[in-house]
Amino acid sequence: MRVGIINFIPYIAWIFSPLSPKLLSRFKRRRALLIFNHVFFYANIILATTIMPIFVTDHAMRTVWFGIFLFIGHSSNALIGSGTMAWHINFLPDGEDRNVYFSFLNLSSALAGTGAAIAASVLADSLAGSPRQAEVIVALRIASFVLFLVDGLLLYLVPREFPYKAPKKQIAVRDIVTVPLHSRKFLLTALIGMAWNVICNLNGSTWSYYILNTVGMSYTYTYIGSVVCALGSVFLLHWWRGLINRHSWFRMLFVTVLVTGLLEFPIAFTTKYTLWVFVVVSVLQGFNSVGTNLVFANMFYVNLPKDDTDVSISFWNFTMNLSVLAGSVLGTWFLSATEGHGAWTLFGLPFYGSQFLVWLKCASYLGLCWYIWKVAPGIQPDGG
Repeated sequence: MRVGIINFIPYIAWIFSPLSPKLLSRFKRRRALLIFNHVFFYANIILATTIMPIFVTDHAMRTVWFGIFLFIGHSSNALIGSGTMAWHINFLPDGEDRNVYFSFLNLSSALAGTGAAIAASVLADSLAGSPRQAEVIVALRIASFVLFLVDGLLLYLVPREFPYKAPKKQIAVRDIVTVPLHSRKFLLTALIGMAWNVICNLNGSTWSYYILNTVGMSYTYTYIGSVVCALGSVFLLHWWRGLINRHSWFRMLFVTVLVTGLLEFPIAFTTKYTLWVFVVVSVLQGFNSVGTNLVFANMFYVNLPKDDTDVSISFWNFTMNLSVLAGSVLGTWFLSATEGHGAWTLFGLPFYGSQFLVWLKCASYLGLCWYIWKVAPGIQPDGG
């Protein structure tokens, strides 16, 4: 129960994001502010939560303090972090060049992130039950904090800071809702991202728990899809860019969402007797994720209004995080209503609420495909 509440805290903290445009509009130069937020954020969610258990021995109080640090860090990021997108938007190319940029960004992120995750999972599996496991975890967290600090300094000190577009009028908190309502294309595109986040997070954390604890799979196996995605990025990103240029961004968005939804159906048959199902579907999903990551990386910029950028960014961040929270709450409610029954038997296999939730995701993805198909003709980006 306490873990479930902790998972919701980062998204609850985004209630402060409507204040972000008004705050950021007061700063003509934001370099120092963004560096402060970067350091403060990771100091709370990594450093403080790592050191705190040394001084707090009571498990209940550790949960309380863990939640406090998470809330403080994410609240700062909700208020200031939106400025990062406005900082870097001047460096993004247009059209096909932007697809190339996101291709290399996804490739480097996939290779580095998956490599680190696999190494950590192998280490976690090898140290399971060892008294040194906690020491290694603390060392890894401290190392990650140092790397995040270096990353922030490189991010904000090396590039030049361009002037920010001044708003036409003084920004009010209500503008985060009212301004996007006047941009139909941007709003309907945002609804795609919101629906995607709701569906993805229906079992965002619970599926991992099911795979690791009910099925009994090792940490290393859970990263099969990520490994395939990382390796597939090396060979398939150029192919995916070609498909987007040939068939349009919205059509490839429809295809990737459709494939994601269809693959949710067979993966529900993952049990301790059918581990091969998880492996096969994860491989297929990994290849599809190469294209999915590319089209969704570009989604925010497809119909981004040219005016009131800070307001549009804050609206996007606020609604996307709110939809993540909504998906997590709905998924938690579904499991609370089904898991008490225990295991059903279906096709000779044990079925739990987590597997039925995967089928709910499948149906929801297909519904999202219908929405994309209906609205895509009316929200094609200007000039393409």
